[in-house]
Amino acid sequence: MKILSMLVLSACIALAAAGCSDPQQQSGNVTAAPDVLGAAKKVVAALQANDGERLAGLVHPQKGVRFSPYAYVDSEHDRVFSHQQIKQFWTDRQIYIWGDEDGTGDPIALTPAQYYKRFIMDRDFTHPSSINVNADRASGNTRNNAIDVYPNGTRVELYLAPATGEAEFEWAALRLVFEQVAGSWYLVGIIHDQWTT
Repeated sequence: MKILSMLVLSACIALAAAGCSDPQQQSGNVTAAPDVLGAAKKVVAALQANDGERLAGLVHPQKGVRFSPYAYVDSEHDRVFSHQQIKQFWTDRQIYIWGDEDGTGDPIALTPAQYYKRFIMDRDFTHPSSINVNADRASGNTRNNAIDVYPNGTRVELYLAPATGEAEFEWAALRLVFEQVAGSWYLVGIIHDQWTT
């Protein structure tokens, strides 16, 4: 239990989570947690810096990375970018369909940079309320099927609790899904989660 507590503290420090007041980290493979948290730290830093070159080096070389705007991962229709495409993520002006908008069912038609602002870093995930490894804390009304779509993946969830005075459903989560290749962790999925109608 003492080792797990130390890993929780390390997770908060590693992701610069100054506001991490209620950290929860649980993993079936605790010894792998520091490595995958280090990979998550690098991904968050690249995302925050809008650095496509750096992010591309962290993306799975064969599978690329799948973008899911909500908790349910649609393995047939969610947009997948190769690590080469990620290099131009913030400069690519093409409009892509990323799924369907919650509530209306309208297509989510955005450039990658627009998608990033709406469905990746729409909140300050550099200061999560908790960091959870393979133990998703966020639970809304959309089915979370990440464990089925990524059976060999390890999920690092950055969870933001509602701020003081906000309604209880004003939480948000960003799940980074990693798989190992030759002993290194690579990003295969970015899942945005929030309360849906």
